[in-house]
Amino acid sequence: MVLYRKYRSQTLDELIGQQTAKNSLLSAFKAQKLAHAYLFCGPRGTGKTSTARILAKMVNCEAKEGVIPCNRCDACLSITQGTNMDVIEMDAASNRGIEDIRNLKDTIKLAASSLKKKVYIIDEVHMLSGDAFNALLKTLEEPPSHVIFILATTEVQKIPATILSRVTRIDFKQATVTEAAELIKKAAALEEIEIDEEAVLTLAKKAGGSFRDAIKFLDQLSSFKKIDSKIVLEGLGSGDFSQTLNLLKSISLKKSSDVLDKLNEQIQTGINIKELTLSLLDSLRQILYIKNGLGERFVKAENSEEKYQQLCDIAASFETDQVVFIINNIQTSLEQARYTSIPILPLEIALVESCGVEKQVRSDKQSLRSDDLQQETESQKVRELVEQQVGEPEIADTQTLQDSDNPDSSDLQKIAERWNYILETVKAYNFSLEALMRSSKILECGESSVVVEVPYAFHQRILESAKSRDLLESVFSDILGRQIKVATALGKRPVQREEVSNIEVAADDEIVRIAAEIFNSETIN
Repeated sequence: MVLYRKYRSQTLDELIGQQTAKNSLLSAFKAQKLAHAYLFCGPRGTGKTSTARILAKMVNCEAKEGVIPCNRCDACLSITQGTNMDVIEMDAASNRGIEDIRNLKDTIKLAASSLKKKVYIIDEVHMLSGDAFNALLKTLEEPPSHVIFILATTEVQKIPATILSRVTRIDFKQATVTEAAELIKKAAALEEIEIDEEAVLTLAKKAGGSFRDAIKFLDQLSSFKKIDSKIVLEGLGSGDFSQTLNLLKSISLKKSSDVLDKLNEQIQTGINIKELTLSLLDSLRQILYIKNGLGERFVKAENSEEKYQQLCDIAASFETDQVVFIINNIQTSLEQARYTSIPILPLEIALVESCGVEKQVRSDKQSLRSDDLQQETESQKVRELVEQQVGEPEIADTQTLQDSDNPDSSDLQKIAERWNYILETVKAYNFSLEALMRSSKILECGESSVVVEVPYAFHQRILESAKSRDLLESVFSDILGRQIKVATALGKRPVQREEVSNIEVAADDEIVRIAAEIFNSETIN
């Protein structure tokens, strides 16, 4: 049996790091005030499904006293083994349609066959279709007394408000490095695997806040009876810490040739490019904390004393704005790597550009104001030219999303910063909608809605179709971290600079002039 299943928590006491969730459920259970429907939400691998099974055992445990669940009675054992017919687990990712929910509703009316209560666990519930959610509403509001619903999701912002109002929400937090390390040490001891402290910390950080991934990584290396940091790095294809620091040192010295040389040395060892990029970002993130005086609180606990000191030493060779610039560069390369035919190229460019970071940062600051003035001047010239050629233009705004009229709006700023991500996400599902969004702009961003302005009525009809609207609402909800509805507004089509040139050409064209006279057109536009 794989380790993450072998060491799945079987009681609330065994759950690591979810104290709030444990206290909420235990208090309700002791007071006999358990809700009829729960929503467990949080990052993947944080114990949502395990807790759902524990709760199923708690309400059906046959023990009269002592620790509940006892994990010894027939009810507890059958639920643990996954053989009890009254605990129904459903994966909404593969059973997301209205027919699946209707079939589920038909079985709800039947009493439990061997347990006191039937428990329905619906995992990844955000994957249900809109019709399926609607079919589930009434049942969640007034389920039979012998039924408990437990919904689990990693993306709570995609759950309709009507569903949220009918469930009791329990939040599961991401595992800290310390909590993940505690679980790794416990499993390693039970499996009689010798693992040093540095390897434990490396695995815990690699898990990215997921208890399940922490145990999974240990399982991958369990064939070794003695695990050190070198085995972890080689086994998981992660960037070597010392090599990562050497890269950063070369960047601080602005030696681009050394950077490329050291980068290729790592690539030739077979390291995964994405893992190397993430390793660089993680080290730079820790340096950023150190530069802001937070190293003792947030960095030291995640590293050995030696590693922490090395990070402090390299941090001294950078300015804070340089670190921010390099992070942005490398993050951009990570996003671009998905669309390039040479996966390493974006990272190579990012690192070489980072070698000139001081000059670049200074240049950006000096040119910021002059660029704004130049753009304003050019914009005015275009307007004047348009007015001369075609009279007063019927346009609402020639600015793009990035030049929003409300730059102080944090929500608009979030959308502006993730605009390319929005376009690429939409493109993966609908090429036409992505092209439409490129000619649109965000007009307003409220607490629960985003208004998209489009230049043509047929654009508006496409965007307001259920399929397009659902996709955009999902993307905007993901970015803003709350449920968002998309509305549209019909704007005036902006006149582009090249169109002014076309008007000038058309005005001098004899054929165009004759055609205009035939169709009684006073202007050529």
